[in-house]
Amino acid sequence: MKRFIGILAALAATVSLLSLAACSNSAGGSTGGATITTPSAPTATYIVTFDTDGGSTVESQTVTAGQKAARPAAEPTKSGDKTSYAFLGWYKSDLSAPFDFDTAINETTTIKAKWLEGFVTVSGSTVAGGDKFKVGSDAGVFVADRSVAISTFWMCDHEVTQAEYQDVMGTNPSNFDGSSGKEAAAGETQEKRPVEKVSWYDALVYCNKKSLAEGLTPCYTVSGVDFSGSVTVPTTSDATWNAATCDFTKNGYRLPTEAEWEYAARGGKAGCEAADPTDYAGTDSSSELGTYAWYDSNSNSKTHEVKTEKQAGVNSANSLGLYDMSGNVWEWCWDRNSSSATINDDAYKVGGVVTNPAGAKSGSSRVYRGGSWNLDANYCSVAIRNGNSPNVRMSSFVGFRVVRTAN
Repeated sequence: MKRFIGILAALAATVSLLSLAACSNSAGGSTGGATITTPSAPTATYIVTFDTDGGSTVESQTVTAGQKAARPAAEPTKSGDKTSYAFLGWYKSDLSAPFDFDTAINETTTIKAKWLEGFVTVSGSTVAGGDKFKVGSDAGVFVADRSVAISTFWMCDHEVTQAEYQDVMGTNPSNFDGSSGKEAAAGETQEKRPVEKVSWYDALVYCNKKSLAEGLTPCYTVSGVDFSGSVTVPTTSDATWNAATCDFTKNGYRLPTEAEWEYAARGGKAGCEAADPTDYAGTDSSSELGTYAWYDSNSNSKTHEVKTEKQAGVNSANSLGLYDMSGNVWEWCWDRNSSSATINDDAYKVGGVVTNPAGAKSGSSRVYRGGSWNLDANYCSVAIRNGNSPNVRMSSFVGFRVVRTAN
């Protein structure tokens, strides 16, 4: 009996030891009142680098796995000698597509700024009109008792050149084509002179074709016209073309509105907020105009290469980096050329605030602005309004520049 009891005691001790071992090896178990917890793995983090691709600002963020990167608060800047860049947005590292800021980060990532070369960003604002914007008797767009709200857009820093037009349209209609008596000035490049002898219709075709060539969505619609193929442009006034519409939400190229043009020519927000806005694009003094514009006093009766120095060693751009907004060639705008920017359209009537006005609802001609090589300083004013029938290809003094809505 004693032997049997001893065996039972030994068995009990063995079970007790086995139970203790099991408890001590169990996660979250306890031994002698102590809790044993298995440590969790550390949360992964990744570095997200915003690379301005040669610009002046680089930002890095440490992002927890599965979380999102924050959009940088400030836009980057990038500039070069006589070259402008508009910031299009943040893109994947291969620049193939915009970066989606709703994407969860699960690896080290580089995000690059994408740039539109030859363009500047014209940041929007609301301009309170007033007599300070008058140049002589010319009132322009920013008339008294009305404020104009303008959204941010991208504007080409130069007038469309003959080479650029030829590349898109296949022809160069310019009068100053480099032939005998029409050569470029010494030291200037013929192909970089502004295209001229183009109608408003021609400008619309150029914008849509350039948009399609670059995979952008065209802004203009003309009933029955397929811009992806050969387009016959009317040389007489055409009701269908006169009824062209513009979708300003599209990302393609287009003409500036008259309000956008004048806003940019005056230097954007800062220029318009000045107590005494400049009379010309870049200067308030007619005695200095020869530094900023090609006009009858310095043009030698011809157009000149865009973005050239009118005075040795002096930048001829206005405060936004836009060249030839005064002089060289007049520039077509989208708007109809009503007798005044204050009539014919509710958006242009005096009183209140108008947002991104696009001109009068009716009228047979279209606006062009800025003056040209063959006219005096008065016509280089940023306030003077001029225009003609949209089908007219005037001799050698009307061209255009393009803009894009900043999306």
